[in-house]
Amino acid sequence: MTFEYTENMLHDEDDASDASSDVTELEEYDFPDHFFERDGRLFHSHGSLPYPLPVDGPEQARLNNLHRILRDTVEFHYLGPVTEVLNDARPRQKRVLDLCTGTGRWPMDMARLFPRVKIYGLDIVPIATRRPLRHVQFEIHDITERFRWGNGAMDFIHARNIDLAVTDYPELLREVARLLRPGGLFFSGEIGRSIDFAHGSSFNQAPRARSFFQVVNRSLELRHLVPIADSIPGFIQQSRQFTVPTIQTFHIPVGDWHHNLVMKRVGKMYLAALKDFAESLKPMLREAGMTQHEINSLVTGFIEDIERVPGLVGVYHTAWAKKL
Repeated sequence: MTFEYTENMLHDEDDASDASSDVTELEEYDFPDHFFERDGRLFHSHGSLPYPLPVDGPEQARLNNLHRILRDTVEFHYLGPVTEVLNDARPRQKRVLDLCTGTGRWPMDMARLFPRVKIYGLDIVPIATRRPLRHVQFEIHDITERFRWGNGAMDFIHARNIDLAVTDYPELLREVARLLRPGGLFFSGEIGRSIDFAHGSSFNQAPRARSFFQVVNRSLELRHLVPIADSIPGFIQQSRQFTVPTIQTFHIPVGDWHHNLVMKRVGKMYLAALKDFAESLKPMLREAGMTQHEINSLVTGFIEDIERVPGLVGVYHTAWAKKL
């Protein structure tokens, strides 16, 4: 089912080709159809999607925190020639598509920057605001399935932190290429599923943090979710549908060790986000066969390491390219 905010939607002449008859409004009594409870946490109920994390209040707070972290890390809401693409003089409605939109913070922020652009946010669960800005539209959709729009319908497709929902990224890229107009922009941003160290730090300083990610990645591989953050530029090139990608990586500090005041604040937020991430993974680790004692020991060791070891970072891998 697709979730549309019909009372706030801004229509445009291209909607006639959108297969809009498939779009229905989700009422509050429909919400139980999209969630189930396990181990005291709320999860999506879409059986075929491998996404392992809860979608409840604490996880939504983590997603909002992560949105602020990434915005402050790259120092803006986007990378690449977004303004150029969205200010194209061609006389038609410009459109942006945000994949795995979560709570919808990024589309809402972008909508304030580009008030004439129509922005769609897709997610498997309806956890975005029910009162979006007039030119923002949230819909329920499994991004591993074909999108409802026709060829060349989008000007910019934004894919940030989607690696826990996608088992076949090259296949997703084929669909992205279909949706983008020639010259349209694709952006990927993924935080690597590991802990790294700033220059001069020793890998031996945080062995339990490293072990945590090793165990988590083995459990995720049972769902066919392999680490792909640094592989996406290669996927983009191999598709032969895009220009050579522009690649940038950013270090996100863990904790308040950074000398820069902004990054010190970012580091505090990221430390909190990693703790919440570890808590959110507990049901998946239990499902993978670990005992409660093993899970508690793993998570406790991880948290102790990231709290006490200075110089730890997460690596944010970004790439953008234009459709040929």
